[in-house]
Amino acid sequence: MDDRQSEALRLLKDIRHINHLIEQLQEDIDKIYTALTNTTVKPKEIDVQTSLPPDPMADKVAQVVEYQAQLQDYQDELIRRKTIALKIIKQMDIDKQQLLLLRYFKGYSVEEVGNKSGYTYRWAWEKIHQAEEDFIAIYEKTT
Repeated sequence: MDDRQSEALRLLKDIRHINHLIEQLQEDIDKIYTALTNTTVKPKEIDVQTSLPPDPMADKVAQVVEYQAQLQDYQDELIRRKTIALKIIKQMDIDKQQLLLLRYFKGYSVEEVGNKSGYTYRWAWEKIHQAEEDFIAIYEKTT
């Protein structure tokens, strides 16, 4: 496989991977929000301290802010890559469009694509491979 073919497939695989990263980050953010809202505040005895005690809630809020910044970066990159890929996919047969969208944009496994499209695993794998080859060919002509 030459560099252009690798580049084309990398584009599709990156879309799937970034989608997965976004889902993971969103889950992490949701967990932190849940932990923050389930935290009960207990009054503390007054102690004289020379430094401030660690504030776990502030740390969690800072973590959420960091995750949200990462999330925005991933979303921006995903939009950029999807825009490029969709310009190519729109030039393909509708059946092949569907296969690539399910596999790479929705993140379905080959088996799930087969079930959704009415193909056995083997046929789904072959059809996806053919769709990828068409994607590569169009990618090489247009970029």
